[in-house]
Amino acid sequence: MARIRSALLPLVVVAAGASIAGFLISSRPQAQQQAPDDPISIVEVEVARPGRHQVSIAVMGVVRAEREVTLQPELAGRVVQQSERLVDGGLVRVGDPLVRLDSRDYATAVEMSKADLAQARLAVREETVQKKVAEAEWRNAPDDFSDDSRAYVMREPHLDAAEARVSSARSRIKKAKRDVGKTIITAPFDAVVLSEAVEVGQIVTPQTPVARLAGVDRFWIQASVPVSQLSFLEIPRVNTEQREGSAATVIDRAANEAPREGYVLRLLPAVEERGRMAQLIIAVDDPMGLKLPIGERPTPLLVGTYVEAMLTGRALDSVVPVPRRAMIDDGRLWVVDDEQRLHAREVEVVWRERGRVFVREGLAAGERFVVSNLPLATEGMRVELDPQPTPQDG
Repeated sequence: MARIRSALLPLVVVAAGASIAGFLISSRPQAQQQAPDDPISIVEVEVARPGRHQVSIAVMGVVRAEREVTLQPELAGRVVQQSERLVDGGLVRVGDPLVRLDSRDYATAVEMSKADLAQARLAVREETVQKKVAEAEWRNAPDDFSDDSRAYVMREPHLDAAEARVSSARSRIKKAKRDVGKTIITAPFDAVVLSEAVEVGQIVTPQTPVARLAGVDRFWIQASVPVSQLSFLEIPRVNTEQREGSAATVIDRAANEAPREGYVLRLLPAVEERGRMAQLIIAVDDPMGLKLPIGERPTPLLVGTYVEAMLTGRALDSVVPVPRRAMIDDGRLWVVDDEQRLHAREVEVVWRERGRVFVREGLAAGERFVVSNLPLATEGMRVELDPQPTPQDG
């Protein structure tokens, strides 16, 4: 009997386990099939409000002199006098004598030319008398004389030669007087002295540089602007007949002075070599403040300085400002409809600036567009609006 019980016990255990497993399987809970809920994201939106925007373009450029000249003497000579204003940084007015050369040799040439003129005039008088005598002596000359022979006998060629010598002497006097005037080198316009290179006692020639001057009436700023932005600016002789183009506010950070006012003067005909940017000339009148009293003058603009300029462009009408982060790519953004579902919208971006773009087509007034980041957004996805207002991008 013990042997029979040992053989039947495993069978009883296996049968009991099978019965329990069958019961558990038959009594398990049944899963109910249910449609998944739409994923809902909280998004920040702004409302499209079309308006007017004044385009501003920030540029940088180098200050240059509008008029710059290197003075050189027209004659050779010794420097006998030099203006005290002819120093680096000195201010000179148009017509101011800057350098005087020794003029004695040229004054002597004037006197010698005057003597030649007197001799020539005397020769004219003598030939005039000789002509009258010849006319009296040869009044009954034979008719077979040729015209040339008669003119020679009447001293006409001699008188013409004497009169030509008078004219030549007068011309030499004028030249000699001009040479005397050239011994004084004057300022051709109101200017600041960039450098001077002569001293009293120095022998100079027409190849000797005396001084380098820069006109102070107006300086230029040569600035680089993307070619795509030129149409937003007023440029004389390009898209406007006005002498002055778009206004420019010039800021010299190094001098820490109040901004100066300028204007676009013209467009250079070639782009720069490196960045292929267009080159604009911005004019600044009275760059050294010389029209103001001395105590009220700002730090002058210095030639060669890098400065900033803010150009005031054309106004854009009926455009919607959109933060750059709201754009999916260059021409699309997400719009939220009344059922709070997303729709990708094609828009026309007419202007871009730091932190935002301006849209003219594709976004109607009052429409809501997403400004928060949605990396997994899909067309038609439901969203929930963030009740907190989003600060505008500047």
